[in-house]
Amino acid sequence: MSQTSGFFNAEQLPDGSYDRVYMAQQFAYYFSKFIGNGVFITPATQLKVVPQDTPSMGVNVLVGDAYINGYWYRNDNVYSLKLSNANGTRERIDLVVLRLDYSLRSIYLKVLEGTSDAIPIEPSYSRDSDYYDLVLASIRVGKSVTTITEAAITDKRNDNNVCGYVHGVVSQIE
Repeated sequence: MSQTSGFFNAEQLPDGSYDRVYMAQQFAYYFSKFIGNGVFITPATQLKVVPQDTPSMGVNVLVGDAYINGYWYRNDNVYSLKLSNANGTRERIDLVVLRLDYSLRSIYLKVLEGTSDAIPIEPSYSRDSDYYDLVLASIRVGKSVTTITEAAITDKRNDNNVCGYVHGVVSQIE
């Protein structure tokens, strides 16, 4: 059994090195104990998925912040995502996720493309040792459509099972 504690100031050793080195994963572990996963709630448009202004097979993700397993994410400009063209005879459902990628040491926006089918289902998102996804929105891509509309987008940010809003262990006192 191993014991760990921190964070303490490092002291310089005679050879110039330091007696303590902390890794980002240790800070993330610490913060994950009192800050919950999700999108920050104020303002309410943070990381909202919306259709692009010029009709297309794309969506925009608005400015915002999020938190996943102790790691922070900031999108400080509208970010555009392109969806694959629609199938001519079958619909599909795509997901827009915010992905924590442990191997790349990064968090980024990504489209998870569904499979075209007579009765489409959402693709699987990841929550394993490689990735942790927060689902921001699902998008129904109708057969033969050439434009993603507001009606095709379902906001998932308020669904605690797939995304949710950031929360802390201490409630604000009024």
